[in-house]
Amino acid sequence: MNNNIILSIHPKYAQLIEEGSKIYEIRTRKANISKGTIIWIYKTLPIASIDSYAELEDILILSPQVAWNKYAQEMCIPKKLFDEYVKNKEAIYLLKLKNVKRTKRSISLYELREKIPPFYPPQFFKKLEQNSDILKSLKKLLK
Repeated sequence: MNNNIILSIHPKYAQLIEEGSKIYEIRTRKANISKGTIIWIYKTLPIASIDSYAELEDILILSPQVAWNKYAQEMCIPKKLFDEYVKNKEAIYLLKLKNVKRTKRSISLYELREKIPPFYPPQFFKKLEQNSDILKSLKKLLK
């Protein structure tokens, strides 16, 4: 049984994930999730919706320098922004994504709030319980 989470991602980077250019999502905090987790990609404002998902292939724990040297192209972030984001971090977490797919339609922030009031987009990520209304709604987008 796969776990499911909602992960907030800036629309520009979410689009690069959907296009297959961005394979690694950078996080500066440890994500207590396992391989095979389904990641529902919440595009932050101004889009404010979920319309794609991916599977977590792996989590790499690396120093920022090693991460940049090995995976800069697959992280799809300018060096200056990367350096600002990982400043003063000894280790960062690269979420390696695979099997990225679009949903049949998007689910807006408004709809998310109707399904699980009060829904607030996660600052980091939000785990979804197997029988939760939000997960049931998201899975309907696959049919």
